[in-house]
Amino acid sequence: MRFVTIPARNLSRRPVRSLLTALGVALAVAGFVVLTGFSQGMERAWTTSLIERDVHMTAVPRGTVEILTASIDESVTARLAAVDGVRDASAELADMVMLPSGQPVLAVGWPPESFLWGTLRLSAGRLPAAMPSDAAVLGQGLAGALRLRPGDTFGLLGMPLTVGAVFRPSGVINNNMVIVPLPTLQRLLNRPGKVTVLDLRLLQPGDPVRVKAVQARLAAAFPDLTFTEARSVADSNDILRLIRAMAWGISLIALAMGLFAVLNTLLMSVTERVREFGVLSALGWSPGRVLAMVMLEGLVLSVAGSAAGIVLGIGGLRWLAQAPMLRGLVEPETGARLLLEVAAVTLVLGVAGSVYPAARAVRVQPVDALKYE
Repeated sequence: MRFVTIPARNLSRRPVRSLLTALGVALAVAGFVVLTGFSQGMERAWTTSLIERDVHMTAVPRGTVEILTASIDESVTARLAAVDGVRDASAELADMVMLPSGQPVLAVGWPPESFLWGTLRLSAGRLPAAMPSDAAVLGQGLAGALRLRPGDTFGLLGMPLTVGAVFRPSGVINNNMVIVPLPTLQRLLNRPGKVTVLDLRLLQPGDPVRVKAVQARLAAAFPDLTFTEARSVADSNDILRLIRAMAWGISLIALAMGLFAVLNTLLMSVTERVREFGVLSALGWSPGRVLAMVMLEGLVLSVAGSAAGIVLGIGGLRWLAQAPMLRGLVEPETGARLLLEVAAVTLVLGVAGSVYPAARAVRVQPVDALKYE
């Protein structure tokens, strides 16, 4: 019998207990994948939404916790555009609203002359030279869900709107967005002259030194606003930071439960095999070899549970991203970063959960073990 097969044989002695332990690890890892993937997916969705609209920097009121609740005077836009290094600026009003069908969507208002209209990749319809007040542009995902095409009408906050065009974005937030002229949304939300965020395009966005210089000039000229680069906007959003912290906190609790499941199983296994460890020591097994055997059992349980947990977690994350209340807010994030985090979690569960049982196994003396009943 090879050494590496011994842990599998030992675990198969109590198949139900080993299976339940692996299941506990799987649920802990699945929870970790879902929660961390959810928080990372929200961050990615917001960042992608800005980048694909060719926005280099955003401005919100200083101290703003949630962008959708911010309030900025629309007239600030022209002053921002006049700052050296800024190529263009656009006001934007955004809010989550409920359609008559009960589906929540992100409603966005842009000024008729905004550069943002030119960033849309249309898949159907066209943008008129002058957007009518009752016209709307829908993301392809939203249009498909509502079965709307250019020329169709739908209701938004009690106002009938006509679909002028459908655009094809790459991010999920823009894919489930309805865009209307800014004056129309201001009227519907009863926020005349107010916007939630200001979007800026810079003259040299690829030069980090010049970008920082422009950011400093903007901060000096507008001390009541906070300016953030689009690529790091998720890191400065307090709501997203709170979601990230909550995800990690709940994940750690779930992982702690998985750790104790492995610890309990191995501790019971070691207690039941005292005589076996005594015989192995008498046959010449070194303490390091005994230690490695028990820790390998812990790693086998953790790896098996983690593999199942990854599958469950990815499936759960994709299901969560398609839930009606969350559709359009999360891009399922299951890239290399998340898999590396899961690998680290697996190693921690396997090693930490087997250290104490392995130490007990090493301390077993052959003479005492033979007396053990």
